[in-house]
Amino acid sequence: EDDQTAVDCEGKEVVGNGGDLLMETLVAAGVNYVFHGSGGGSNRFFDAIVVRPELKNFLGTNEGQSVAMADGYHLATGELGLAIIPKPGLFNAASNIHNALAHRSSLFVLTARENNKWSERRGNIEVIDWEKSMDPMMKWSYRMHQLDRVPEFASRAIKVANTPLGGPVFLQMDEDLYESETTAVIPPQDHFRVNANVRPDPDRIIEAARMLIEAEAPLIGVGLEITKAGAQQEIIELAELLGVPVTQNLSVHVDFPNQHPLFLGAYNRFLGYTREADLFMLIGAQMPDIGHYIVTGPPPVNAKTVHISMEPELLANFYPTELSIMANAKAAVSDLIEAVKSLATKERIASIKAAREEKMLARIQDARERSILRGRTGWDEAPITFARLSTELDNALEDDAIVVSEPLFGVPQWFDLGLGKKTMYGPQPGEILGWATASALGVKLAKPDKQVVAISGDGALMFQNNLWALSRYDAPILTVIYNNRCYNLNRAAAFGGGGRQAKLGKDIVTYLGNPDVNFADYARAFKIDAEVVEDPAELAGAIQRGLNATKEGKPYLLDVVVKKWGPQPEDTYHPDWSIAEMRTRKI
Repeated sequence: EDDQTAVDCEGKEVVGNGGDLLMETLVAAGVNYVFHGSGGGSNRFFDAIVVRPELKNFLGTNEGQSVAMADGYHLATGELGLAIIPKPGLFNAASNIHNALAHRSSLFVLTARENNKWSERRGNIEVIDWEKSMDPMMKWSYRMHQLDRVPEFASRAIKVANTPLGGPVFLQMDEDLYESETTAVIPPQDHFRVNANVRPDPDRIIEAARMLIEAEAPLIGVGLEITKAGAQQEIIELAELLGVPVTQNLSVHVDFPNQHPLFLGAYNRFLGYTREADLFMLIGAQMPDIGHYIVTGPPPVNAKTVHISMEPELLANFYPTELSIMANAKAAVSDLIEAVKSLATKERIASIKAAREEKMLARIQDARERSILRGRTGWDEAPITFARLSTELDNALEDDAIVVSEPLFGVPQWFDLGLGKKTMYGPQPGEILGWATASALGVKLAKPDKQVVAISGDGALMFQNNLWALSRYDAPILTVIYNNRCYNLNRAAAFGGGGRQAKLGKDIVTYLGNPDVNFADYARAFKIDAEVVEDPAELAGAIQRGLNATKEGKPYLLDVVVKKWGPQPEDTYHPDWSIAEMRTRKI
């Protein structure tokens, strides 16, 4: 490709080195914020940024946190997130690049490579081909060799990242491209914009609508393409039109209001209704699978399946599908609504809706009330339950607050989430921990006039966190730690499986007590006010103090000691190895 000449087009003429050309391309594309690591090996990019005040930069102490900040910014805006990562930090960044890939987030990950004069010598930080190592987690990767083609490849990267469904891209720039200047034209980014409003095949939509009308027990599953396409209102309208219950499938978003009367909850094989369903219409998500860590499959075993997605590799991939439709989710759902109305009279539609709602609404409400009743167990006891902490948080937050969540099982159902309600990003399906505090900074930067809360487990916060940056940049975010001194989800899965650890009552992997970490003390080291909460009666007051602090423009942290859940929750066994006692002399 490098034998080709640079593309000629109309645009802004710029004189500069590779860093200048790249940053001008990003500015022309509307990029305002840069999230980055320490700069090692990429400082020359910042020589191009320091003279461009329209680019504001935010430092993370770990490259993974830089990527998570960019991810949060994208989730809250839909705009491109830019992360500049030093080469040795790319593997640190890989954790949250993986999460961004699972979210289909539009991220531009940028780094520099060695000077061509010394290339391929496999020095200490050049022992691998970085673009090859990053490629599995990227929509596209490339190493830029030619100075005059920098705007072309940068524009292409932006295009690939932004083309729905989105995803991370990776560019490297050879360091010698900083050492000379050229004149280049920055092409208008609109010339690289791809219209993804792909309408479905009308005949297939008519067939899908007929299946929805004729089914005795239909079920709709929704996923991240609903929110990314802006189809939340349409999916509510479709469900309500025919009285069809809805489940949430893999997504970093809340794609259907979780307190809606037709919402069954997160899809899993233990939902009783999945055994009864005779039609499963999955819109904007991958098919639930028995191999998933969460949102487990299989799909309803006695149901015909209709799968709608913009990702062709997801359609008819491993599970027999009666009808596969490649389309934009908003276009597909809108056309489905019109197709249903064209196939049935208002009277018939009303009759179908009434019959289904008579069957489902009371059932869903009864299940919800039983869940609330179970959640009240131990309500006033210490340690505090997940249900009590989550409910108190939901009650204290404003109706349009944004909650950014690590993978905490049994939390979202206690919040009022969805279109016109609170927003939650997470629990993120990438499952790699240490994402929420950094992503929350990106969200708050994007939405400074909304309450933003980061919720994390104690284990997730110890993986990696962004408290230093929250303090450095006066990010008024409330961080709440669900601290049960345990990797609880892993522990429950292991003990629930009935293996040898469970039989012996010896958890040798997931217990995080001894020492019992005081995260309030940890936060204060970063100049963040914080407190530990152990008594349920003190919870509401503590949450309010945290929110008052954010109103004053400061971050705040609550370390809430919560109850473990799952089999043998009170077990604190752990291997009691002492390296000090292994010594043969005191040295």
